[in-house]
Amino acid sequence: MTMQLKDRKIVLGICGGIAAYKTCQLCRLLISQGACVHVVMTKAASKLVSKTTLETLSGHKVTINIFDDTVEIDHISLGSDADLMVIAPATANTIAKLANGFADNSLTATALAAACPIVVAPAMNSRMYRHAATQQNLQTLASRGTYIITPASGPLACGEVGEGRMREPEEILAYIIALLNKTALPYTEQPCLMQPGRPLELTQTKLLPKSHGAGFKVLITAGPTVEPIDPVRFITNKSSGKMGYALARACYERGAYVTIVSGPVDLKAADGISVVKVQTAGEMHQAVMSRARDYDIVIGCAAVADFSVENAAALKIKKEDDVESINLKLVKNKDIISDVGHITDKRPYTVGFAAETDHHETNARAKIDRKNLDLIVLNDVSASDVGFNSDDNAVSIYDKAGKIADLSKASKEYIAGQIVDLIFKINRDNRK
Repeated sequence: MTMQLKDRKIVLGICGGIAAYKTCQLCRLLISQGACVHVVMTKAASKLVSKTTLETLSGHKVTINIFDDTVEIDHISLGSDADLMVIAPATANTIAKLANGFADNSLTATALAAACPIVVAPAMNSRMYRHAATQQNLQTLASRGTYIITPASGPLACGEVGEGRMREPEEILAYIIALLNKTALPYTEQPCLMQPGRPLELTQTKLLPKSHGAGFKVLITAGPTVEPIDPVRFITNKSSGKMGYALARACYERGAYVTIVSGPVDLKAADGISVVKVQTAGEMHQAVMSRARDYDIVIGCAAVADFSVENAAALKIKKEDDVESINLKLVKNKDIISDVGHITDKRPYTVGFAAETDHHETNARAKIDRKNLDLIVLNDVSASDVGFNSDDNAVSIYDKAGKIADLSKASKEYIAGQIVDLIFKINRDNRK
């Protein structure tokens, strides 16, 4: 693997926001690309993520106290020698300090002395982010040459859903690589506020705008289905719905009109996304087929039961002492995404998911032909660290001609963004 940040010196500044826990992953990712990482933390950040953990990951002493005699490099040298400083998460408090030239802790002092590009990834409550003071502070930083990676919309630590969520570590890494190597981001939107009057090479690259989903109507299935045996027992699967909801959020953030047809999950869609709740495969089939022709794109991400009980009991089945077993007759359910793929009038662009445990590519390519799909997203559900109930995923994407993309292990939100960016790009190209 080519290390895209080989021998680059990067200062990772961490503020005391709840998103601080994600910086361990960001540190790992930077090092995996060959970077030499020095961590500078605020005291508040040290309450949320362990100094010892970051020292172990980075291989260097972490700076918290500006007057600590045990640190390897003082704040002047840190900022002077680095190729880049990234502050993630950047709280409203630290952003205000940076905008006004404060140097009252190790992080702000290092930033003030830095002779390298500075990247700031804000993370805070939506109202704090939208407040005129915060927006003015960000504009001030941008006008001085600071790169702002604008936050995403999604669930926030306060329980609300909205703008202010720090970008995923993989997105921040991609931006850092693009910035230092003066290359384009991989088919994603440009998640940054470029500074007025300072067009870097990045601004000249052909990046898709955040609204590149505008004008598309997207229908997404998500979660499991539940097939009753009797009023208290049922057949289901391990699907959490996280991938489907992440896809919906990614589409919505890019300007699309989005509807989720969702099995029973413990998730909340972002405001502005329509949700149709169902229980069984039959209900999901009816909900999708009655709507599919009105949508431009249908993404079948739900883990739909292949079979249901032919005659579910109306009353609870009793466990009798003299009964050693019971027989359940299972009948095949309709294949929802195949039925969408075979629509002959007003057929939407159709994307399926293949959750496989063996013969992965063979099975996926057979499904794309059998179900008449435009794309299929393959994930290996036999891996314990991705897929069902995990926050991460790793997928391969195929069209009718063969594999077109491999997305290595990353958060489901990041993977979802990459998938929908590709889908929107294909559909925009088809409209030309």
